[in-house]
Amino acid sequence: MIRIAIADDQTLLREMLAVILHQDEDIEVVGEAGNGEDILLICKEKKPDIVLLDIKMPEYDGVYALNTIKRDFPKIKVIMLTTFGDEKNVLRAYKGGTDGYILKDVKPNMLVMTVKCVREGLFVAHGSINALLRRRLSRAGSHRAAGVGPVGEVYDEYGLDGNDLKIIKLLINGKSNKEIGETLSFSEGTIKNKISRILSVTGQKDRTQLAVFVLQNNLI
Repeated sequence: MIRIAIADDQTLLREMLAVILHQDEDIEVVGEAGNGEDILLICKEKKPDIVLLDIKMPEYDGVYALNTIKRDFPKIKVIMLTTFGDEKNVLRAYKGGTDGYILKDVKPNMLVMTVKCVREGLFVAHGSINALLRRRLSRAGSHRAAGVGPVGEVYDEYGLDGNDLKIIKLLINGKSNKEIGETLSFSEGTIKNKISRILSVTGQKDRTQLAVFVLQNNLI
């Protein structure tokens, strides 16, 4: 029996996916969540074999949740739910170690097949996602051959936005979470969550490593 959890902030889609999966006798849906924070709680309590994870969600987004799952629950496999053309987030998820990608308009039989293939250790991706990854790897190879540092692509790859860079600048200048929040008109808790996400998506363990990473990639 394959135990699966589903995370998507669209209630109708989430319930439809659950209904489709419930119909297969080899699959049991053990939890549903509408945001990244709740799916992490389900992973802790239910220990599913696979998580279907929407890339774009409130609270913690899908890539943050993916990184946390891979760190805290390495035996859980993750299949990302995405939409066509969402290149930035697809690349972030690929770097985070996702086990597969499916588009949200996936046919029911393909959804079940993907789940079973991933459970057996295969990496599964929709054809459009596979083509996207090939293009990205090809561009990266061209940059390396030319000796060019793809700074803009680093910025896009990790999904950093203007507020993220402002937070990083203040953080490097020694500002506390409270001081950063006051400067940018966010609560201290929000800043803490944003910094945790920045550390997660860039693969850094602490503020010192983040500062080195930012300087090496000329992000500020």
